[in-house]
Amino acid sequence: MRAGGPASSAGASRASRWFVIAAAVIAVVAAVLALHDAATTRARGEMVIALGFGAVAVVGLAAARRSQRALHSLARAATEVTAGGPRRIAEAGGELDPVARLINRMADDAARTLEALRGERDLLGSVLDSMTQGVIALDGDHRITLINPAARRIFALPGVPIGERFADQVAVPEALALVADGRPDDTAEFTTAANVRAVARITAQRSGEGRLVVVDDVTAIRRLETIRRDFIANVSHELRTPVSVIRANAETLQGGGKDDPRFADRLIDGLHRNAERLARIIADLLDLSRLDAGHYRLDRQPVDVATAAAQAVAAVESNATARATSITIEVPAGITALADPKALDQVLVNLIDNAVKYAPPSGRVTVRAAVRDDRVRIEVADDGPGIAPVHRDRIFERFYRVDPGRSRDQGGTGLGLSIVKHLAESMGGSVGVDGNRPTGSVFWCLLPRPGLDSRTVATASPS
Repeated sequence: MRAGGPASSAGASRASRWFVIAAAVIAVVAAVLALHDAATTRARGEMVIALGFGAVAVVGLAAARRSQRALHSLARAATEVTAGGPRRIAEAGGELDPVARLINRMADDAARTLEALRGERDLLGSVLDSMTQGVIALDGDHRITLINPAARRIFALPGVPIGERFADQVAVPEALALVADGRPDDTAEFTTAANVRAVARITAQRSGEGRLVVVDDVTAIRRLETIRRDFIANVSHELRTPVSVIRANAETLQGGGKDDPRFADRLIDGLHRNAERLARIIADLLDLSRLDAGHYRLDRQPVDVATAAAQAVAAVESNATARATSITIEVPAGITALADPKALDQVLVNLIDNAVKYAPPSGRVTVRAAVRDDRVRIEVADDGPGIAPVHRDRIFERFYRVDPGRSRDQGGTGLGLSIVKHLAESMGGSVGVDGNRPTGSVFWCLLPRPGLDSRTVATASPS
């Protein structure tokens, strides 16, 4: 339409121009012939008619040229509008103004439509970018026409593979089978190259061509499900052991054991130890329950770390003495952390007592602290057997034990480190564990600082 319109208009314009020029030439020739014989009245009349015809032809030629220039100007203005230039065509007050007004209205309608489409595109992009679900749109040839950042993260795609085949970008057999053979609402669960556990669901697009793949990252959900199953199994086992001992000892006492001095004291001692173990487990579970529910009230204030470390060491000193384990405090004076005093004491007591239990006889435990930017890092290091890297991510889970048999022999409930993690996070901090050199573990706790002033005067206090 655009190619044919200007060419035909130009041809018509050229034809009309040559017609007017021919008429003017004829008129001039007629005038010359009439002037040759101007003696007669008839000749003078012919001359007047010829001159009038020539004048009309000249006027017609001028009007045609003006119309041609107006058309050319209108065509240029329309071209600029369609090319994204000025939004409107100026009206010159001529016979082509209705055409200019029509083009202006069309340009206004097109601008409003483009603005609406641009808004919808931006809104769609914002929604897709903010989604935690991965979204991939495929055409009839299974080429990617749309993909959001969540999908690229789940499948570990480095770029934006628009136009690429899905099978060339995603090397997951379950996902490929779902796209190739799956029906709408079919799902598949798989693990991607980025070690992400995902569930994909396929739906048909509204246009009827291509497919839409929606992918959910269920890694955290599956991990929580595993933790829940392990917790139920572990808490059942932890409670069953002392309950079984208490029941067996009570039955033995009832069956006549209380009358035998050789067994009575040992049975009663077993009852007492296992009753205390049950009490500790229940107390720890109640603490965790309050932390989970947000009922554990914290009063955060500046706490001197050296003083808190000394108090925690004093609380476990008897256990350390019994195992001939030395505890050294290497905390610079003046370091303060923003923490709840009671919660920080419980964190330090748990970490130091845990280090004393797993340190070898005559071993060494070191408590140290340092300032790290706007945080205080408190470390409790031991020279025990250490914790393999495979266990470090789960060591703070409830009832998780690296060596279950040894942990129970040491009298632990399996909940102490979990309480430490919850308390630290409730105070705005974090916890973790690293390997110690040459052997052992380093449990650390990061807590916020109330200020930036600190003095570095090292102190040491053997237990």
